[in-house]
Amino acid sequence: MRPNCDSSRGEFVKSRLTILLIAVAWLGCATAPAHAADAAPERRYLRIEGADGVPLNVLEIGDPAKPTVVLVHGIGQSHASFDAQFSDAVLTGALHVIAYDLRGHGQSGKPWTRDAYVTSEKWADDLARVIEYVHKEKVVVLGWSYGSLVVSDYLRKYGTRQLAAIALAGAYGGLTPPPPPPKEPPSPNFAADMKRMLEEQQSGDPAVRAAAIHRGVLRLTGKPMPGEWVAKSDVMGMLTATEARRYMFDRSLDNRDLVAKINVPLLVFIGGKDGSTPEAQGRELVAQVAGARASFYTDSGHSPFAEEPLRFNAELAQFVRSVTTPK
Repeated sequence: MRPNCDSSRGEFVKSRLTILLIAVAWLGCATAPAHAADAAPERRYLRIEGADGVPLNVLEIGDPAKPTVVLVHGIGQSHASFDAQFSDAVLTGALHVIAYDLRGHGQSGKPWTRDAYVTSEKWADDLARVIEYVHKEKVVVLGWSYGSLVVSDYLRKYGTRQLAAIALAGAYGGLTPPPPPPKEPPSPNFAADMKRMLEEQQSGDPAVRAAAIHRGVLRLTGKPMPGEWVAKSDVMGMLTATEARRYMFDRSLDNRDLVAKINVPLLVFIGGKDGSTPEAQGRELVAQVAGARASFYTDSGHSPFAEEPLRFNAELAQFVRSVTTPK
């Protein structure tokens, strides 16, 4: 007897939509960790016009008079990836924290042309507009995953004139050679599954798309995360424009020529279980930049700021203070 595929797919869609709705409600409540919930500052949302008039959704939290850090998220996610930072009253009490949704992501505008995603200057200009909003001489920028490439885009066009320091997590911003092939090549089945997952994340079928995005979300960390974190990340994935996923890697990602131009402090967060940030390459990058250092998170994967937030937040706050305190 032929299985009822339509019925099974319908049940899957309903289950995923239920999870997504729960996550949306959770996002609206902005639930904070117990250690920080009572005193977390108010979250202020605004819209900033990015390159080509693309509206950017921006979150601002903390006292603008404090040192500023701008957080730049990765592909398929949003500013909400950094909720463990926004919810930390110690971090947001010490710093002025800014984060925004990349073009094509979250609540920012979603251009549909290839040019909107493959042009380095557009990514640079978006970040520049956010930095300009702060009206400060110097800020610290932290790029996570694809966000590290956006930081490199900014460096290429604007240099370090308005940067007090740079932090990277989950990727090296194209500042290192591509990771070497693993000693044991992945099985053909693994490679085929990855290719299929990326293709299905662009599917017009909501059930197929949701399932593929969920598989991708599970790869963001080196350990299981709470269900609400996974559900929230699924929501962010579903909000990502198909065109963004299709075109964002369809450009040069080699930024090794910029290493010599980094003349500000650099901090590189490295997850021990993150295959995209080999430790040896991280050490090589740090060795090439005067005063740079690396921080290793042995038990974390691609998202140490979410997997070990207390330690990460303490290190980030100390780093920002160290580069912004007058000597």
